[in-house]
Amino acid sequence: MPDIAASRLTYRSLEENDWPFFLALHQQRDLMHYISEARTEEEIRLHAFEKRLHPWHKGSEHWLCLVISEKNSTLPVGLTGFIERGEGMAEVGFILAAAFHGQGIGSASLHDMACFAFHTLGYRKLTATVTSGNEASRRTLLRAGFRQEGTLRQHYYLHGNWQDEWIFGLLKEEFRGEPISSW
Repeated sequence: MPDIAASRLTYRSLEENDWPFFLALHQQRDLMHYISEARTEEEIRLHAFEKRLHPWHKGSEHWLCLVISEKNSTLPVGLTGFIERGEGMAEVGFILAAAFHGQGIGSASLHDMACFAFHTLGYRKLTATVTSGNEASRRTLLRAGFRQEGTLRQHYYLHGNWQDEWIFGLLKEEFRGEPISSW
């Protein structure tokens, strides 16, 4: 795992001993409401956790999954990362434990991921998809410099209905490499 320069947070690759934290995040229905249906422990382990344990390199077909901690702490506060989508693009994602919402950690992690993706790995664009109605994630992406590019209507099946998805993008030339002022 390459070192990611960050002023506020630290990142490390997901490890087997992160399973209890990963499971706890994925079993909190309020956190997962806009992400996925309720899943069994076995489904979470097989379809989400184990796939993210593999070593990641540019060109990998699986998610880079990083555990977020605040500087001077080993306590995990969330997960972040991205997956390559071809043509110099990667899709970012993040999830934070509820106790750490509203503290700017999501925006800070997106900023750090953008720095890494653009300046170290040479991606030209980052994207993100958010289930419509998830205003907290929408605000976080906008605060980190992403633009809402559109809506995919009835694109994601969740909770027994087809949901719209908001599409966000950030181009390398649009990215402000300086820290967000309120950090």
